[in-house]
Amino acid sequence: MRITGEGLDTPIERITPVNIRPEDIPVIPPGARRLFEVRAYSGEPSSAGSVVSVGRSFPFDMPEKGAPADPIRVTLRRVNTFLPVESSQVPGTCLDLTQPRAGHTATLLEDGRVVLAGGFRLSSDGQVETLSSIEILDPQARTLAYVEDPGPGAAKRAFHTASRMLDGRVALIGGESQPLSGTATPLRTGAVFDPVTGKTQQFELGMARSHHAAAIDLAGRILVVGGVGAGGAVVSSPEGVEPAGGRTFPVPTSVPRMGASVVTLADNQRLAVVGGSDGVNLPREVLTFVFNGSTFAPTNTSVVLRQPRRDAAVVAFDDEQKLLVVGGYSTPETPDGDSRPVSASELVGLQEGSPFVAVGPSIVARGDLCAVSLPDGRALTTGGRRVASDDGFASSGVVELITPTPNVTGGVLGMQPLEPARYLHTCTPLPDGSVLIAGGLNASDRGSARLAAGTYIFMPVPRD
Repeated sequence: MRITGEGLDTPIERITPVNIRPEDIPVIPPGARRLFEVRAYSGEPSSAGSVVSVGRSFPFDMPEKGAPADPIRVTLRRVNTFLPVESSQVPGTCLDLTQPRAGHTATLLEDGRVVLAGGFRLSSDGQVETLSSIEILDPQARTLAYVEDPGPGAAKRAFHTASRMLDGRVALIGGESQPLSGTATPLRTGAVFDPVTGKTQQFELGMARSHHAAAIDLAGRILVVGGVGAGGAVVSSPEGVEPAGGRTFPVPTSVPRMGASVVTLADNQRLAVVGGSDGVNLPREVLTFVFNGSTFAPTNTSVVLRQPRRDAAVVAFDDEQKLLVVGGYSTPETPDGDSRPVSASELVGLQEGSPFVAVGPSIVARGDLCAVSLPDGRALTTGGRRVASDDGFASSGVVELITPTPNVTGGVLGMQPLEPARYLHTCTPLPDGSVLIAGGLNASDRGSARLAAGTYIFMPVPRD
């Protein structure tokens, strides 16, 4: 057992047998953001024992006297494997999505629940239909709430973006709507979903867009970049969104990109635009923006990618001062059988005055992969699309754990594959250090495809 938190330079540790008694639990000193961690070993930790499972509480405050306001819960999870979320209502059964979906979003709430919004489903004959329903998964309580009708402000949308607002609501922006046997139409609306009431409120955007990218800053303003608009044209005009007031504002900088990423940097004020395609070329410039009092404006901090790419994954890495750019496609057009996924990764530093780009570790080549940052500085990549044969792409089940190394590059360790293989899924870091995988599309190079209904949790083995 291990206690960490603010003001504790050295963790408080205690080793006990499996049959834990109350007096075996270490005294937790008062202080903020305490974390109670339990590790199970196959033998003595000081000798040949190895970690087999890990559990961590959510951060909590320990008062000077008495106990925390709420019970401290720790769920042990087997390390380095994907385990289905078990239903608390029907023990022994898996907690599958009520409506299997892909192209959706997953947003972590402050209390540890995850909002899974929109996406699309497949009919029995493989036709796409977008969804307006929302599911709220509680990995700790092992429950799933299905919101079939989020109210008149909802719209059937997929390939949108989602951001958790400062007040705990979720802002859904843009995307596309597609009826059965119909064509996809980019949306010029956003919606704010309230997980307390289960309802949404709709607002207008400056322009319709789908397959765009977005990120939120410290003040709750969202920068929306690129995407595909009416007629399939690449949207060149970014816009700012203040979802709390349902207001948008223009950003007078042309950034025509689809398949790009927008990420919030460690200072929570600057937002970086990485990768993407303008439809003809793959721009290599990594741009940074900051709110100047009236709009988002580009800063002087910029670098150039070594490998231009679209549909890559970009996450914070190591000390959160770096970005890890992994995978993607090396052609500007919509990926097809002739598009080769990228196996190279690179590290990007965007510190003001000393930006840099460095070679990262090699990964299994794939695009449309999902990646998350782990609390200890590592990154986890899951799924994506790979070239299966001359016939085209197939979903990938590859999972990689990428660890920072002293030589900057980083090391890659392959994990147990994700089954079924998938892309257009979501991967969400949870407060206990584990990662939730939900939904996605399992597609073969022969044209067959099916949605993945299961929800899985992956707990990486600790670095120390």
